[in-house]
Amino acid sequence: MAPYYAKDIVYPMDLCPSDSSRISDRIGLFEEMFMILKSGYSSENLLYVSSLFHYFLGSLRCVQQYRNASNRTTESDTVERAIHYMKENMEKHVSLQDLAALTGYSPSYFSAMFRQKTGHSPSAYSNLLKIQYACSLLDTTDMKINQICYKVGIGDMFYFSRLFSKIMGMSPKEYRRSKKG
Repeated sequence: MAPYYAKDIVYPMDLCPSDSSRISDRIGLFEEMFMILKSGYSSENLLYVSSLFHYFLGSLRCVQQYRNASNRTTESDTVERAIHYMKENMEKHVSLQDLAALTGYSPSYFSAMFRQKTGHSPSAYSNLLKIQYACSLLDTTDMKINQICYKVGIGDMFYFSRLFSKIMGMSPKEYRRSKKG
């Protein structure tokens, strides 16, 4: 990580996802600003969005302080940290060894602990998250199914389609065409 110096202020250039990166928090802030502005440009809305935007920019300028302020990194929340890591790295294949190394436990112990808390193995839970995200993309975007497959970190279109069908009970194409809500 090579820092960038400007007037004796150090800006870290390493913005890679980690267990404390809080990317989903920032996305939530951005979506909140978007939804508020979508409801109108009243002075109250603009003032609120301006305050949120200031906070959003601060989270980008002071990355390490923003990450350190998170309470997600406590040892008692091992499984929550692993789930957070899975969500932050959705586009990658996250192995059991990666998660075990993140939490500091052996793969077998971590897997047993994860299964006890969630009822699923880490890989099955990761697949559920990926399919949940795929459903969201199918519902809200016009992305092609093969693009969604890669977006959720599954490199094989046929495996993605089989996994989607197994979990959702229908193909991705059928899911997109189905009526919801």
